Amino acid sequence: MAEAEYLHQVHGVALAPLSVFFGREELDLPIEWDLTPFPIPNQENGLPMPQWSDLSHWMKVAIAVLVGNEFDLLTFNIHLHPDLEREWVAAGVVRQKLAERVRKEITCEVGRGREFFFVIESISKLTRLPTVLHIHGAVVANEVQEEDGLEQALARAAGHGIKGSPKLPRAVHSEWFHTLSPAYPNYLFKFAKRFDPRLEERRLVMSQPMTSAARDLWYDITRPNLRPA
Repeated sequence: MAEAEYLHQVHGVALAPLSVFFGREELDLPIEWDLTPFPIPNQENGLPMPQWSDLSHWMKVAIAVLVGNEFDLLTFNIHLHPDLEREWVAAGVVRQKLAERVRKEITCEVGRGREFFFVIESISKLTRLPTVLHIHGAVVANEVQEEDGLEQALARAAGHGIKGSPKLPRAVHSEWFHTLSPAYPNYLFKFAKRFDPRLEERRLVMSQPMTSAARDLWYDITRPNLRPA
């Protein structure tokens, strides 16, 4: 397979195109394993692979996780401070304000262009009933030492520790991403289709740098420019 000239960038680093072995002999894999030719221009039904804009939010996050997993990916679960929840719900601007504040606080903490995404949730995993609004997501980290600063930035974005509002118990949690599997996006979107009058239908927020990096990776996987005319 000839190396393509296409590159994508993550966290300011230019990454080479994906490289995949084509054939079974070099890998000595079990005969029942069926390798997928690369790139993947068509679906199993013969139709072209969908464009980035046609992917579901679940799939976009799955691709973003692939991108972030090449670096240190810090996951988080942050409760929205009750004062902000009341204010933003009344104004109907929950997603807009969270997107603005998370972007602003991460930029203040580590600089512009950091990749992140999150999903806004409103249902308790334990009771399956409405609970305080909260966000689940991940941010690409430059190094392990950024964990505390990023967690504090996310807490500020959700209204904790600012303007005399102390950080509430169990409202802020983060941990490093370890296992690459569909279970993580499944976890993020488990209640995304549950109606809640506090939220609009769209629950996903993805930063422009993360969107660009994930879209470029999808382009690298499907290579629409290599499809026969």
